Amino acid sequence: MSMRSASPVVNERASARAIAFESLVAIEERPVFLRAVLDDLCAAFDVVPRERGLALEIAAGVTRRRATLDALLAPHLRAPGGRIEPRLRIVLRMGVYQLVFLATPAHAAVFEMVELARRQQPRWTRLVNGVLRAVQRDLTGEVVPQPQANAVPVCSIDSHNPAPEQLPELCVEHRQLHSMPFPSPESECAQYVAAAFSLPEWLAIRWMHRYGPDELLRLAGWFAMPGRVSLRVNPLRAARATVLDQLRMAGVAAFGGELADAVRLAAHGRIDQLPGFADGLFSVQDESSQAAAALLDPQPGQRVLDLCAAPGGKSAALAERMQNTGTVIAADTENSRINLIADGAARLGLTIIHPLVVRPDSTDVPLGPFDRILLDVPCSNTGVLGKRPEARWRISEPGIAELTVVQSRLLKAALDRLAVAGRLVYSTCSIEPEENEQIIQRALAEHADLRLLRELHHRPGQPADGGYQALVERIGNRE
Repeated sequence: MSMRSASPVVNERASARAIAFESLVAIEERPVFLRAVLDDLCAAFDVVPRERGLALEIAAGVTRRRATLDALLAPHLRAPGGRIEPRLRIVLRMGVYQLVFLATPAHAAVFEMVELARRQQPRWTRLVNGVLRAVQRDLTGEVVPQPQANAVPVCSIDSHNPAPEQLPELCVEHRQLHSMPFPSPESECAQYVAAAFSLPEWLAIRWMHRYGPDELLRLAGWFAMPGRVSLRVNPLRAARATVLDQLRMAGVAAFGGELADAVRLAAHGRIDQLPGFADGLFSVQDESSQAAAALLDPQPGQRVLDLCAAPGGKSAALAERMQNTGTVIAADTENSRINLIADGAARLGLTIIHPLVVRPDSTDVPLGPFDRILLDVPCSNTGVLGKRPEARWRISEPGIAELTVVQSRLLKAALDRLAVAGRLVYSTCSIEPEENEQIIQRALAEHADLRLLRELHHRPGQPADGGYQALVERIGNRE
């Protein structure tokens, strides 16, 4: 089915709210990525940048705060157990998100959602109008200093602080309600966090046991936001100072990050519209991801394997550090994404990257040996739940156990291709021990010719997204 026949809600002059609605329907009904669906819809219906930005804000925000929105709706729904049609619930979530988190004027938010409901199912309009007006009346307009069962947390960070050595300050404003939609933060902390900050309850309980209530609240607050956007400057084409000057001259608030080629942006926007993007001066990459290439530190002329390479940002970072001399085999199983690697390399002027489609079992990965290997494995994404809002609703404890099987298999395949004195970085965007240090410890126990040189634990929000990297070296011939 083409995008132009996707729904009666979307037409030739699609609004931001119609695009957001269709994107939310898609991720509820199919295992697709929100950003990809939204981008396809915006391209198909010629959505202007301003409307695209609002569509992304609503769709990503509704996905990110889904449990919070459902808790705010629950006191005002008469259906048994709050059970209503899935698409109607999406309309209501969108309305509540605008009222509570975007501070959209009530008359505008209610009118737009009633009209959206009318175009989808006319019989929904009365309920949508009544429920959204009830939610609006539930907001007292007061702000309280501490978490409460009758206050919704709205989170932000001080993104304009230009000092790279300082961590971003998490700001949480607790907006008071007449109703009490959340559990007690004192007696049921994990359950409160799950509802008020919108995390799966099993994950909130898991982190409560591991980190304690204060750190759980901090993590939940960080993941209630989109997360910071960072760039990696291409040192073969520009200096960081040059990129910063160009961005600032264009009115873009930007400042240097902790790594030498990192640039932090104060706000979100269309990266491909920034000055220097088309010229290959930089790429989008979180600072914790940039740290993987820095840790591996490939040298000019070396033979390097990037396993699980798509969409190609890591391969590009490796090639840049190698001064575009040597070989980077960028292998991935997804044929549909392999072109992204080539496109990115061409934009950045990198000629040593060789994209390669391989089988999921890795049996056809080139044997090597390789001087350096970067293995950024598929993972639960628990370190990047702000940037990947749909991920929190797709992970589970059994799912993490299944991922560790895949991760161990990929690590074995990579180690089989590592040269003597070669180095490998195992990387995830997870903060779960089962996917990180436990995988590495098992590999070290099974391979006497390996040694662990360094581990990096990236804690979410300190200063960027969360993740893990381990650098191992082969110190002798395999027995």
